[in-house]
Formats: sequence, structure tokens, C-alpha cells
Amino acid sequence: MMMTTSLFLLVILAQPQQLEQQQLQQLEQLNRQMEQQRRQLDRMLEMLDRQTQPERRDQRSTLTLCTVEVRRANGQDVRQVASNVGAVVPLNLFSTVSRPAEACLPAEVRVTATYLDVNQNLICSGTVENIAIQSSLTQSVNLEIRPWNFREFVRWRNEPPQINSGPKRLVCVNPEGTAETTSEEIERVFSARVRATILPAGGGMSTTEIQLNLR
Repeated sequence: MMMTTSLFLLVILAQPQQLEQQQLQQLEQLNRQMEQQRRQLDRMLEMLDRQTQPERRDQRSTLTLCTVEVRRANGQDVRQVASNVGAVVPLNLFSTVSRPAEACLPAEVRVTATYLDVNQNLICSGTVENIAIQSSLTQSVNLEIRPWNFREFVRWRNEPPQINSGPKRLVCVNPEGTAETTSEEIERVFSARVRATILPAGGGMSTTEIQLNLR
């Protein structure tokens, strides 16, 4: 009888130890599962971050709005020009573009011309794109305008020698936008407005204008 009682007591005493071991094993298994899940989550977050990095860079680039200011280095707002094909008008510009340079440069320089009759009616207009390139945050751009010579209308005077693009043609289109102006229409020209515009790569623009009295 005493032996049976002792065995019964041993069984009772052993049960809590077994339960405790089982609980410890379950906790250890749960910890391992949680650690595995944490590692998987870290890998997923890392992959997601790699995928979204280019998008964030594009968004930052899109949100970067450049500022620019262009001024004439010399000359009056209104200039009298001789009525011959050899007449030359210097247009010297000084332009500043904001940082960051990698987002705002290069900046395009383009020239627009509008020809008017004595009553300020439009005869023709046109634009010469990429006449010069601004490659630094501050730069002087010296242009040469030939208002009576559409074939060699504008030239970048201080253009780097390795570019050497030469004078560029102005396509002056009639008010309807259907054709280039004719020589008969050019005979009615009294004045012209010439605008130089700076367009940074990251957006923004600045324009300066001169008026040329051609008669």
C-alpha cells in the first residue's frame, strides 16, 4: 500500500515538471516563429525600399523648380537700326540659374522675334531654339542679331570653339501660321521686338526684350 502511494505521489509531482517543459518548448517554438517572421518582414521592407528609391528620386527631381534671371549687360530698350541686310545688333546677356546644378543645368537660350508694321500690326514672328547653352550657374551669353537677314538671323558670339554652330536661321511665319512671310510683306516692316529667353532644365524661365526701330 505504501509503495502504491509513493508511486502515485511521484506521478503527481512529475506532471507539473512535464507541463513546464512543454510550455517552455512551446514558448521557444513561438519565439523561433516570431523571429522568422520578423526576418521575412525585414527582407520585404528592404525590397520595397529598393523599388521605391528611383520613384522618390524622380519625385524630388520633379518637385525641384529652378529659378533664373536674365539681364542685358548693356544697350538701350529701344534701338534704331539701319535698313539694310548688313545691320547688326549686339545682344549681350548675363544669366543666373539657381542650384542644384544637376537639376537646373543645362539651360537653353532661345530667341524670339516679332515683326510689326507702322500701326503695330503683326507681320510675322518666329523662334530660334537652342541658339546657346548655359552650362554654369552664372554665365555671359553674347548674341549678334541681324534683323534684316533671316538666313543668318542670330549668332552666338562667345560660343565655345568646339561647338562652332555658326549663325542660325529665323523662320518668320505669317499671323495665320500657314507660311513664311513674303518679301512684299517684309517691305511693310516698321519695327521688331526681339526677346531672349533662358529655360533651365528643371523648369522656370526668364525673358528680356529689346525693341528695334527698323525704319
